[in-house]
Amino acid sequence: MDALLILLPVIAILIVVYIMMKDFTKQNTKQLDYLRNEQHVQIMKMELEKKSNSEKISIPLKFQAYERMALFLERINPTNLLTRVMNPKMRVSTLHSSLLATIREEYEHNMSQQLYISDNSWGLVKTAKEEVVRLINSSAAKFNSEDNANVFAQEIITNGFNNNNNPIEKALKGLKEDIRENFS
Repeated sequence: MDALLILLPVIAILIVVYIMMKDFTKQNTKQLDYLRNEQHVQIMKMELEKKSNSEKISIPLKFQAYERMALFLERINPTNLLTRVMNPKMRVSTLHSSLLATIREEYEHNMSQQLYISDNSWGLVKTAKEEVVRLINSSAAKFNSEDNANVFAQEIITNGFNNNNNPIEKALKGLKEDIRENFS
């Protein structure tokens, strides 16, 4: 009986401690779940902010790349190119090499812009450049290297691109479509 008198309060205390610990564990689990959810929300906010900050930087760079590619295409347009490069006393060989060197320099100067424009647009820009080079080379092949460059220039303009098959216009159109699709 003495043992029962001693065990009864101990059992009562153990039951009370068990109930308190169960409630304490339940509250801690709720707090831990709340903190995990709060942490998840904070991580998502940080990711959205990071993305927003990244877009604040990358969107202007992308626009600039499209602008530079449009400028590149205008600069390698045979008529514009001839106006910038040609002088009256040039020979075919000099004009030919000057035109190709100018295109190469312009291309190399703008090559890094491919990182910011679509693969399709970059392909159109490269094709346009290659077609201009092909036009210049095929026109140059019709003359002697010492001929006057005026006839060579006239050949480029006369037999250049027509409206239906102009790779520069096609590339410009592709750039514009990309901008409308991705930034409007």
